[in-house]
Amino acid sequence: MTQLFVVLTIIFALVFIYIYVLKGGRGKDKHSKLWQECRRKLRLPPKIADETIERHIQRLKKRNPNRSEEWYLEKILYDLDRDHR
Repeated sequence: MTQLFVVLTIIFALVFIYIYVLKGGRGKDKHSKLWQECRRKLRLPPKIADETIERHIQRLKKRNPNRSEEWYLEKILYDLDRDHR
């Protein structure tokens, strides 16, 4: 009975690690990459770029509620690309 408990605990831990680290990390990694890409395209000092991105996100949230954070960042990138053509 004790060995079964240990095996089940290990399986549970591995599943938790897989879901939390591997699946959860991808979203954060994508968010971070999108944020850095916005910073790069704005060509502003980091603090000012971050403030600008935050303002854009807040404005987009008013116009397009209930979207993911990644959606807002992708929209900012799309708009930056469109405006620089």
